[in-house]
Amino acid sequence: MSALRKPMHLLDETARPEWIDYNGHLYDGYYGVVFARAIDAFIERIGLTAAVREATRHTVYTLETHTRFLREVRLGAPLAVACQVLEADGKRVRVFLTMRDTGRDILAATSEQLLMSIDQGGEMPKAAPWLPESGAVVAALAAKHAHLPAPEGAGRSIAIRR
Repeated sequence: MSALRKPMHLLDETARPEWIDYNGHLYDGYYGVVFARAIDAFIERIGLTAAVREATRHTVYTLETHTRFLREVRLGAPLAVACQVLEADGKRVRVFLTMRDTGRDILAATSEQLLMSIDQGGEMPKAAPWLPESGAVVAALAAKHAHLPAPEGAGRSIAIRR
């Protein structure tokens, strides 16, 4: 299995007028929207397409996120989101997303996320092992990304530095 040289590209987006706040840059909630759309692309990439989710009642829930706002994103900025799989097990995957403003060639934000495989087929949704095909893709991505350096900020907690 060949290793990847860089995180995988998931999404291209543009900062829309309705996403701009009173400070003239991307409202913080819309960073979350862009990252959520990238996670949707990731879910598709691992084989949990809408048809598979409908047929199997398996999906992915986000358990935790940590977003860092590094640079302002302005109206019309072309954005690209890439993903690095940091670790995975039989039910979960931890990913690190980067949002670049490609027009200015800057890193605008990062989002580290913990995702879990969910079976929605019973009375209540519950954690469940990955479907075999999705689990194989997640494991392969984790292996392909294992040689990449840990991204700056991965695993970081929130604190006031003294």
